[in-house]
Amino acid sequence: MPHEHKSHSLNRLDRRRFLQLGALATVGTAVAGLAGCGTSASNGEPADNTPLTIGYVPIACSAPIAIADALGLFKKHGANVVLKKFSGWADLWTAYATEQLDVAHMLSPMTVAIDAGVTNAARPTELSFTQNTNGQAITLASKHYGSVNSAQDFKGMVLGIPFEYSVHALLLRDYLAANGVDPIADVELRLLRPADMVAQLSVEGIDGFIGPEPFNERAIKSGSGKIWLMTKQLWDKHPCCSVAMAKEWKAEHSSAAQGVISALEEAAAILSTPAQFDSSAQTLSQEKYLNQPAELLDGPFSGVYQDWHGNTHTDLERMSFGDPTDPAAIVWMATQIARWGLGGDTLTMDDATIIKAAQSVLAPGLSVSGERLSINGVDFDPLAPTRGYDHMDSVIFR
Repeated sequence: MPHEHKSHSLNRLDRRRFLQLGALATVGTAVAGLAGCGTSASNGEPADNTPLTIGYVPIACSAPIAIADALGLFKKHGANVVLKKFSGWADLWTAYATEQLDVAHMLSPMTVAIDAGVTNAARPTELSFTQNTNGQAITLASKHYGSVNSAQDFKGMVLGIPFEYSVHALLLRDYLAANGVDPIADVELRLLRPADMVAQLSVEGIDGFIGPEPFNERAIKSGSGKIWLMTKQLWDKHPCCSVAMAKEWKAEHSSAAQGVISALEEAAAILSTPAQFDSSAQTLSQEKYLNQPAELLDGPFSGVYQDWHGNTHTDLERMSFGDPTDPAAIVWMATQIARWGLGGDTLTMDDATIIKAAQSVLAPGLSVSGERLSINGVDFDPLAPTRGYDHMDSVIFR
């Protein structure tokens, strides 16, 4: 059964207040400082004016990229950026793997998969910035209300996922397995572009999906779906999307790379400021960004949502932007890629192999340590990542 949120820790609220205060100062200067601001990078080095195309998928997780573009923050920090929109992850993955893009919005597990070369798409890649944490949900068709009371009732369902190498797909598999449902034999996981999920739900092509905003909100507003669980309830503060950089590009364009990161940090601070929620939603709603009604972002930004039973909650950490990259989380993602047979012969269920794959995508200065995570009721040790799943019987380490 869905469960209630735990109260937020003081350090989380303190961090949010800090971001809000920083953003209030930022917003007042963001536009005023644009004139002539492309002449120097954030670190004082000469600006790298080499054109850079950043690919992204139009979902709420990409908000830092869109806001940085809209407010001219890339230019302010010395990066000559244009954005290119992709309708789904498969097309973006191909464009990046074939070097049409050097910097891209990626689902965080994608960075591990492409850097490790688990498919024929291989490219040395760094996870340079975590765009958002939390902000996803499992949404089921409204017709299932009253007949679905636990994960066991998911058996026989067709569930949409945005990409195999997504925290969505990995977390859903783990959630089902933790509740005695085999995510291979008992359900069908179907790849769908985020924009197609609600349409498929409406015509009963799928029974539900795990996906980003604003598509959970769209399903609710259309009456076609209801939120079963926030993914935050499965794993609080889980990373979702990132900005990835090709390692060879970053080495050749360090000034531009730092400019991109600085712009994203500033945009994330703005997105964390309640006073800026409305203006941010209006900006993101534009056709060139998310092309979605601004009101669909009200809930994700304010934290207000209705649970499976129609009860209204306010969770200020429903979706966060710009949290530090968590090395332990990347180890968990690498573990799940191996566990479910998505790592081929390259990323296998071996502790050293998994830790190496995770460490490889981390930015300089970050390293895997022993800070544990609680995910779907399992205590996950990033220094011994293959341990802890033996209670799941047949649904382990495929």
